[in-house]
Amino acid sequence: MEEKTLHSNDPLPGSDEMSGRIYGQGLAESSLGQPSTWPHCLKSAVDLMLAAKAQIVLFWGEEFIALYNDAYAPTIGTKHPRALGRPARENWGELWSDLEPLLRRVLDFGETVVARDRPFYIERHGYPETVHFDISYSPIRDETGKVRGVFCIVNETTERVRSEAALRDSEERFRAIFTQTAAGIGQSDLAGRLHLVNRRFCEIVGYSEAELLKMRVQDITFPNDLDDYVHSFRRMLETGQSFDIEKRYVRKDGSLVWVANSVSSLRNEHGNIRQAVAVVVDITERKRAQEVERRLAAIIASSNDAILGTDLNMRITSWNSGAEKLYGYSADEAIGRSVMILVPDDRIEEEPAIIRQVSAGLRVDPYETKRRRSDGKLVDVLLSVSPIFDAYGRTIGASKIAHDISARKEAERLQTVLVGELNHRVKNVLATVMAIARQTLGRETANRAGVDAFEARIALMSRAHDLLMHGNWEQAELESVVKEALSPYARERFSISGPSIRLVPRAVVSISLALHELATNAAKYGALSVPEGQISVHWSIANDDPQQLTLRWQETGGPKVNEPARKGFGSRLIENLLAAELKGDVTITYDPAGVICEVNAVIDDGWDRERSFQPQQ
Repeated sequence: MEEKTLHSNDPLPGSDEMSGRIYGQGLAESSLGQPSTWPHCLKSAVDLMLAAKAQIVLFWGEEFIALYNDAYAPTIGTKHPRALGRPARENWGELWSDLEPLLRRVLDFGETVVARDRPFYIERHGYPETVHFDISYSPIRDETGKVRGVFCIVNETTERVRSEAALRDSEERFRAIFTQTAAGIGQSDLAGRLHLVNRRFCEIVGYSEAELLKMRVQDITFPNDLDDYVHSFRRMLETGQSFDIEKRYVRKDGSLVWVANSVSSLRNEHGNIRQAVAVVVDITERKRAQEVERRLAAIIASSNDAILGTDLNMRITSWNSGAEKLYGYSADEAIGRSVMILVPDDRIEEEPAIIRQVSAGLRVDPYETKRRRSDGKLVDVLLSVSPIFDAYGRTIGASKIAHDISARKEAERLQTVLVGELNHRVKNVLATVMAIARQTLGRETANRAGVDAFEARIALMSRAHDLLMHGNWEQAELESVVKEALSPYARERFSISGPSIRLVPRAVVSISLALHELATNAAKYGALSVPEGQISVHWSIANDDPQQLTLRWQETGGPKVNEPARKGFGSRLIENLLAAELKGDVTITYDPAGVICEVNAVIDDGWDRERSFQPQQ
């Protein structure tokens, strides 16, 4: 076999592009000259570099002429191949202020410079970037020991550094999420022993981290929920599928907290499930809200009142059983249709007006109206309407409650008829009494005054009955009673004031008669007998137990008053009848400045009163 002679300037076996460039004509214009003229130390370093698989660059002489191997070429990007055989400053200009001091330490002082993940700023692909290298810069010495160049073994670690940085960032983000998330996170082994919990998990269950790491998931799970959890956990171990479950934890203080658990498996490097992680969200408030909604829905469903919902276009969106009974439509028939199917033709404007008010976020106070059933018949209802809001507070519809008042309206109609008939009969009786009085007492002058007084009292009783009839024979406002009793006299002669209070029927007639007697006496002998006379009628309520009504009649500006020698019928009527009917005390004082009559009575449960004081003129 023919042996091949290897000359000193031939490329080394196994070398590739860079060997050809260096030992060929690639360095013809370089200050290094032809390889045959190189010193032995340079040629040995180049041969070692070219044969190596490591990334190696050497810088020769004071100009730091660059030579490098195939492994190194890709690390300088577009600087290759022009950097070969040229001074380093020409092609590494952007980082020369950083690189030159390192090379000088080796060339000038013979140091060896070593660093890991050393950052360098470089523009190797037409844009600036920071790259990282492990570097080992060592001196190349000649036969005399003089340092002639720098032998640089490097390893670009940019991808690893970036990956590690990204991993650190990811770990930091995970740590931040783990510690600061609003959800609880717990990690356990397959036996349920907790190995890792975050702050929120501790808050949810009320235990410290140290306490939880000594416990199992089973220890804090409510016993009634444990079977479902264990079953789901075992299925996850068999299939590897994550699962979601709502269950209760028993807090350290013994209270229960509802949570939504999202449980996933964690596998080891062999793909086997070795741990489980749970993301835990406290849903106690949501559960409470759901329970309230459930109860409310049950109340609505079972209510005898018609409860329905509409959107702002007046389409029916909900319909309870009470609505079915009242209007005759089933839920399937009503939902989706316009609520106008329930509105009579003569009330067609009601619903648009309701929607306008509800759209403004306002309630519609209960009012009486009529609605139409599926059979066309009208039904009396007491209707109230409230706006329905979405989660953002926007009005999206209306909730309507209709109470059937047909029976009450019929009862009111019948009551009106009966009260009218009763009033008619009472007036007939009073008219008969007046006729008997005229016939019995006659029309002689001697009896005329007595007959007139008797007729006036009977007429006042009739007007008092009218007041009761307007109140459905139940109660009458004290202010109305006073004004009616004093109506025969000039209004400006009286000052009337007091809080709102409704009198029971027995008090209406007796107070009317008493005021009539007081006004008659005042017209004959007191304040109403002179132009400048005035009368004050004032009442008040004392918050005692029981409450007391005080009614005061006081005359001023009239003739001087003298104590009468004897009490007439009117005085006895006031003191006896009024005291008996009101279950109170009546005092008449004949003050020289004017008659004063004060009535004190207990307000019982049959009276209706308002506490606010509103003077009446």
